Amino acid sequence: MPRSGVRVPPGPLVFIHGWGFSSKVFKNFPGLKLELPYHGRSNFRSLNLRALAQEIALTIPINSILIAWSLGGTLALLIAFFYPSKVRHLVLLGSTACFNCLWDRKELRGFLFRLRREREGFLKEFRSRAYPKLFEDFIDIDKSAKLLEDYFLTDIRSYVPYIKTPITLLHGTDDKVVPFRACVELYNLTKKAKLITFHGGHFPKDEGIILEVLKGL
Repeated sequence: MPRSGVRVPPGPLVFIHGWGFSSKVFKNFPGLKLELPYHGRSNFRSLNLRALAQEIALTIPINSILIAWSLGGTLALLIAFFYPSKVRHLVLLGSTACFNCLWDRKELRGFLFRLRREREGFLKEFRSRAYPKLFEDFIDIDKSAKLLEDYFLTDIRSYVPYIKTPITLLHGTDDKVVPFRACVELYNLTKKAKLITFHGGHFPKDEGIILEVLKGL
């Protein structure tokens, strides 16, 4: 399991988790762990991804290595596009440039409906589907749902070819949240991408896979 004394690439490491979780998913890694608005103990408040990208860009050091998961990956792509001096490398885990391209609108509406109706019960179900371990941390369901809605509407595929930052894509072959075809599309859109797959779902059961990727940068 990764520890703070383990050798990692030179340069600031910045971690961004996915919707419904918190920085706890990266607790075993050294570096700056950010939290999405209304998740964990976040100080961010923007519920629009582009505005949030600006908030984060003002916070992180120049030449950061961004390690971002799921919704966080889309956010990291926006940061690299609009604020390239802030990002030296992107490591995107279970990410996509267009989440709504992967699912029918009816399915997305159904997700939001169940979240608002069933609340913590549905959140627990989603967390178990997206993450291989039991997870608990604070989330404001109503406000974070607005961020999720913006994620569902975001399509930045036209931005990706213009991102000059090197990108490493790490994706599970059995990802049920962001299907594997998403990373193939993202790979084909990028000019400096490396694709690494692992047997598993939306987040690797063995966190050492992420560490190995970081060592190889």
